[in-house]
Amino acid sequence: MNTQLYVFTNGAYDKNWLQDIYLINQDNVPAVGSLESIEKMKELLSISSYHSVLLLDKNVIGFSICFREGTSYWSENYKYFAQGLKSFLYIDRIAIDQNYRRKGLGKSMYKDIFSNAHHENLRVTAEVNTKPMNQTSLDFHNHMGFEQIGERQFDNHDVVYFIK
Repeated sequence: MNTQLYVFTNGAYDKNWLQDIYLINQDNVPAVGSLESIEKMKELLSISSYHSVLLLDKNVIGFSICFREGTSYWSENYKYFAQGLKSFLYIDRIAIDQNYRRKGLGKSMYKDIFSNAHHENLRVTAEVNTKPMNQTSLDFHNHMGFEQIGERQFDNHDVVYFIK
């Protein structure tokens, strides 16, 4: 499979891919958080520290959005890491089109995130749903070397927190 990964930093993004990214996000709920509009996705991308888009034959098949410390991100999960770490790269969401899962693409996207974080000497953080249970993601994060450092219960879902 001949894919290309495009990386953007400091709030940059390509507006031509915005609709596709939004649709992939919504197709991956509840593994990633739902967004009420494409405008909310645009807002996330504009405050992101690292964002990548995975293409296959010029078609968007995956994306990631990450944040550094000190960002004005409103997520309670992001705030968990911001309260305890001076510097980090938080993986807010990574999603792949359902037709291309289980092909090693997520692993390669994570490796690029790790490489980017390594250059800045950053720990990489993430959270995974445990209610509803996302066993595939829990197994994946354990396989990728993350260690669980906490958990939290919300009204409509629960998560565990990871760091690498």
